[in-house]
Amino acid sequence: MTEESSASKKVSHTFRVRYAETDAMGIVHHGSYVIWMEMGRTEFMRSFGFTYSQLEKTGVVMPVLEINVRYRQSSFYDDELRITTWVEELSRTKIKLAYTIVRTSDERLLTEGWSLHTFTGIDGRPIRITHHPEAWAKLQMMAPADGINA
Repeated sequence: MTEESSASKKVSHTFRVRYAETDAMGIVHHGSYVIWMEMGRTEFMRSFGFTYSQLEKTGVVMPVLEINVRYRQSSFYDDELRITTWVEELSRTKIKLAYTIVRTSDERLLTEGWSLHTFTGIDGRPIRITHHPEAWAKLQMMAPADGINA
């Protein structure tokens, strides 16, 4: 599901908590949220018709520089959750994506956070994404106009 507003282009993806993502008490392990943020990022890109593997084929990868997760409420085995992802900032050298995770049964905000990525070539050396016109054009489509700092 894609929502567009003047400020952001948000994509939501719904999934269920698996048993392996919980501890002995049935509470989701804190590390699972980071994995779900990656899932949100992947589905976000896919919704714009540009997968991460297609990005890699242009010679670009997006390693994580920083990640921030704020835990507000616990989630449990078999909860249905919705992760919403959007681009907060985009420049020639980095992209910042933001996330919320909500339990669908009560619309409770469980977690919010962001991840900051840089752009590198396959060899790991920093690049300017503007030197890869196909990738730059696709990423610009995903970002709100006021979030681009070319």
